[in-house]
Amino acid sequence: MSSLSVGSLYKAAHEGRLTFSRSEGRVLVLTTSLIALMAEAEPWTPQSNRGAAARAKRAEVARTVFR
Repeated sequence: MSSLSVGSLYKAAHEGRLTFSRSEGRVLVLTTSLIALMAEAEPWTPQSNRGAAARAKRAEVARTVFR
């Protein structure tokens, strides 16, 4: 649900940033602690030039190949 690896989740728990509990043999994550962990994440913004640069490079390669 969080797209974090199991190792990252356990590391966050070890650091006290995430709370686990156990019920009937299953390890559960306390929802409020997961929400708090996700709220700590830095905002993501796309890099607008990255796509344009990749398309320009592919066009350049295509021009050299099809000459």
